[in-house]
Amino acid sequence: MKLHQLIVIACLIGGASVTTAQESIRLQFEIVKDGSTVATPEVSVISGTTGTIELDRGRIAFTPTQRGSESVAVAFDVRLAGKRLQPHLVIGRSEPGTLSWQSDTGAESFTIRVSWIR
Repeated sequence: MKLHQLIVIACLIGGASVTTAQESIRLQFEIVKDGSTVATPEVSVISGTTGTIELDRGRIAFTPTQRGSESVAVAFDVRLAGKRLQPHLVIGRSEPGTLSWQSDTGAESFTIRVSWIR
């Protein structure tokens, strides 16, 4: 009987760690074009999966990955205004990240700010 109880406890502990690994990460984005905010979506995705923000002139795909309790790594695939960027940021609870670039002609500027919401 004690061996049976031990197996059940081990299964419960294993199940708890799987649940923790599948926890959602909430991110707040601010997307700015030429100094004006054009979108401020808040998105929740499971760590290691890809979320997408669709915009008029492109899209922003992002994959956040939990790095312990204090930081999240975010891999981006940005296709916007004829450009493709694939940067990576590491953000913390109180440390947002920022991406900035200009269009090929220099006529437009873009900024993406991302914050981890708990």
